Amino acid sequence: MSCASGVGSRFGRTGISRVTACAGALLVFLSGCGGGGGTDTDSTGTGRTSTSAPSSSATTPTSTTPTEQRDKLAELSAERMCSLVEPAELREPAFAVGNGKPEEVSFDPPVRGCRFPAKQEAESDDSVLLAAQPDGLDQLGSERISEFPVAASRTSYANDCTVYSDVTGATLQVVVSDQESGAEQCEAAKRISRLVLESVAH
Repeated sequence: MSCASGVGSRFGRTGISRVTACAGALLVFLSGCGGGGGTDTDSTGTGRTSTSAPSSSATTPTSTTPTEQRDKLAELSAERMCSLVEPAELREPAFAVGNGKPEEVSFDPPVRGCRFPAKQEAESDDSVLLAAQPDGLDQLGSERISEFPVAASRTSYANDCTVYSDVTGATLQVVVSDQESGAEQCEAAKRISRLVLESVAH
């Protein structure tokens, strides 16, 4: 019960005649309420709501980058493509990789890319490749991917799997080359494609 409501209820029961007699005690009583739990302001003066748990909108991170803030893959240099993902982000879906290295994947037509070499063996060809293929090649793969937010397809071989995704002005190509993973490399390529799609316009 707050100080104000407690004092008010006592005055209601005793009558108006005691108001004058209790005035001094009332002032002392109310002056002691500033540090108690009855007031609706805290030490900062911002109100009790400032100490309550934050709303879900404040604690829930944004799942994807807003479309207007995403990069246009067709306009990125090979060096800039290396910053679309961090090496640490590729470890869980694929394997431990080193820093990305800019690469000209093809010259006719020109295709820019970034290759993240596997860490485990220096002589291994295992890697994760991100590339910007020409627009309209999202159906180049032999199998359609229906669960993506964009049109996409994939092609798998004995040692690698490639996923093609339709983005603004280009086709995102993700290739996971792993000599030992078999079918798992296609799942890795799909997960990495989804990760990259969060930062490029489509």
